[in-house]
Amino acid sequence: MRVVAKPEPVLTVTADSPLALLQAAYHLGNRHVSLEIASTYLRLAHDPVLQHLLEHRGLQVIAEIQPFQPEIGAYGHSH
Repeated sequence: MRVVAKPEPVLTVTADSPLALLQAAYHLGNRHVSLEIASTYLRLAHDPVLQHLLEHRGLQVIAEIQPFQPEIGAYGHSH
């Protein structure tokens, strides 16, 4: 059996620099947002308030339908 993430509404976030992407991950983490983290993007469940926050910080945010595979929590489980 293979488990595959179902496509769902998400925000995919990219930045002009790795530092800007890292800062975005920090701010979203402070809000306990579930994140899919890759070297070139962050992905989170669609949220208009967070989209505005990220765009205000100068990040590129694309609303799309994609599989969403957030990081497992620090203690091996998610909320």
